[in-house]
Formats: sequence, structure tokens, C-alpha cells
Amino acid sequence: MRALLAVALVSLALLIGALYAASSAFSPLPTVGVDAVLTPADIERARQLYRQLRPALGLREGTERLELSARDLDLALNHLLAFKRLGQGRVELGTNALVLALSLRPPERSYYFNVDLHWLAQHEGPPRLYQVRMGSLLLPETLARPLAGTVLRAMGGEDILALARRVVRQMRISPEAIQLELVWGPDDRLALVDLAGRHLAGIEPHQLEAYRTRLAELAAQQPLPDFARVMAALFALAVERSQGGDAVAENRALLIALAEAVSGRRLGLPGDERVHMPVLGLGGRTDYVQHFSLSAAMAAVLGEGTADFTGLYKEVRDTRGGSGFSFSDLAADRAGTRLGSLATASEDSARRVQAMLAASRDTADYFPRLHDLPEFLPRAEFERRYGGVGGAGYRQLVRLIERRIDELPLHRGSRP
Repeated sequence: MRALLAVALVSLALLIGALYAASSAFSPLPTVGVDAVLTPADIERARQLYRQLRPALGLREGTERLELSARDLDLALNHLLAFKRLGQGRVELGTNALVLALSLRPPERSYYFNVDLHWLAQHEGPPRLYQVRMGSLLLPETLARPLAGTVLRAMGGEDILALARRVVRQMRISPEAIQLELVWGPDDRLALVDLAGRHLAGIEPHQLEAYRTRLAELAAQQPLPDFARVMAALFALAVERSQGGDAVAENRALLIALAEAVSGRRLGLPGDERVHMPVLGLGGRTDYVQHFSLSAAMAAVLGEGTADFTGLYKEVRDTRGGSGFSFSDLAADRAGTRLGSLATASEDSARRVQAMLAASRDTADYFPRLHDLPEFLPRAEFERRYGGVGGAGYRQLVRLIERRIDELPLHRGSRP
């Protein structure tokens, strides 16, 4: 009897100790910090990766090899977490091993759940989860798998992992990078495109196709509607489709379809029909349409900061042998970024944007006056007159651009 009591007491003590150790995984602060500063090298790397992965969207079977650095993986992981408003994470690479360090914040909660998922590379296929750390509690593989499954489902990563199990034939992990050999089957590329839509763009294929179809109908009209009428028709469709649905996702799909139509390029998402509307004008110029629409789509999918940085990066690059720095282009980018951000900030904000733009017949409701802003500035002149990016003259013009956008009917009262 005493032996049984002793075993029960020891078991209870172990359970209490385990619960105490696990409780340290819950904290008001994240244990994972994120370097949120996007660099020019990150933009170039993203362009390079897109060009490398682009054939994967052509729905052809075959083998491909891909190398991803720890930075690449960090950016992708934190985009996924930020997009789903789940917190932040970090990828740690070792020799034949990797760790996903996660600080997950459940919706409408004031605490973080801090957990590390440990994986080992295998000779063939994707890595194998072998343990999970919750606070100071280390779970073995048998207990780690169910918990990891719950975490991955919350992140929306379970179907990503399922696709990886099918297509990853070999994986080599070093402290610097992961090298992958991928073998695509007949349905795997379609699955990749679907995942890109749902997890990277936050939309379903049927949502995107609805706006592509409406744009094709508008493009077939004679004469071609002006930009204000195109926007009104698209947002009227968004109002209709958002009844009882997800207005944020509808706005994302709308802005992606519009960016595709004005740029003449598919943005790596599914569909066969190509819609091109290159002659639309905005603010008296056709190039402003592309600046505005592409920035709006980028902000809706990647966030306002990334969209702003990309637009600025492009203008700075243009001072080195391109068309020169253009404050008017930067303002068109910024107006698009503000629209994309406002249209996807929340359900209430998304529906407010829909209602206003569906009724608008004037681009002055959401696009500022730009004709007096300097443009075509070579690098030396840009730095001499405005002090370069961050200079006093540059900051003064950026504040002017921001005030003009703040004064637009769409944005009045949208900022504290």
C-alpha cells in the first residue's frame, strides 16, 4: 500500500512539475524577436526566387533543385504568421537539423505561446519532427507530434507540410541554407498554386476568378471605361460577394486581379484567362495606374511596410541609369499602398472601402494631385536638391504627399 502511495505521489509531483515547466511557455512577451527591416538585398532575392520558382507554376512535371537561406526561410515564415495575425517566428539551421522557434499569439489574447519545433533531416523526403520544447518542458517524439500538428494547423501549415511530403525527394541542411530536390507530380503544381493563393495571398481561386471575369467584361466594352468606372464596377461586385462572407479576402482578390490586368502579368496564381487593360489612365497618365494598382495589391498581400519599401527601392534604383527619382511615382505608389492597407485592415474597414468606392465616380476620392511633384531626377540632382532619401528636402515632400492622401475623401478620419 505504501509503495502504491509513493508511486502516486511521485507521479503527481512529476505531473505538477511538467505542468509548471509547460506553463512557462505562456508569457505576455514573445521569446522570438523579429528583424522586420527589409533590405534591398531581400527585394532582389525575392525577385530571384520568383524567377526560379516561376516554371513551377507552369504545371509541368519534373525535377527541380532549390536552395533557401535562413533569411529566406525567416522572411517566408514571418510573412505567413503576420498575414494570419498569429505572432512571429525564427528559423534556426544546424547540421542536418532545423528549429522553428515560434511565439504565437492567439486571436484576441494578451499572451504568447512560445514553442520550439525541432526537426532532423532524413536521407530522403522532408525532415522528421523529433521533439518539441514548451517553455522548459521538452516533449519526446511520441508526444511532440500531436502538439506539432495542432500548431501547424493553427498556422495553416499542415497542408504545406503534406505537399512537402509528396514532392521533397532529398533535403540537405547546413547552418547556412537548405538544399532541396523537388519532384513534381501531375497534381502537385496545381496544389502549389492553390497554396500560394490561400496562404500567401489569402484568397480562394474562385474569388480571384470572379474579378478577372468582371475585368474581362469591362475590357470588352466599347469605349473602354475609365479607371473610376472600372474601380466602381469591381468594388460593387465586392459588396455583392461580401454579403455574409469575408470582405478582406474579397478586396485582396479584387486588387490582385486589377494589378494583373493593368500590368499584363499573372502574379503566380491560378487561372487561364489573361486580361490586359493597358490604356487606363489615372491622374492624366497611364503609368500611374500601374504604380497605384501594383502597390495596392502588394500592400493587401505583403503589408504596408513592404509595399512602401519596394516602391522607394524602385525609385532609388531609377536614379542609377533609369528614368530618375520621381516624387510623383512615389506618391502614386503611396496612394495605392494606403488603399490596399485600408481595404484589408479589418472587416469593418474593408466594407467601408467597398461601399465608398462602389459609389465613387471620381478618382479624386482616392488618388491625390501629383502634377506639381518633381520627377526624372538623376542621382546627383536628387541628392543635391533633396538630400537623398531621408534628407530634409526629401522628408518635406514626403510629408506633403502624406497630407494630400490624408485629405482624400477615402482616407479622412482613417488615421488616429
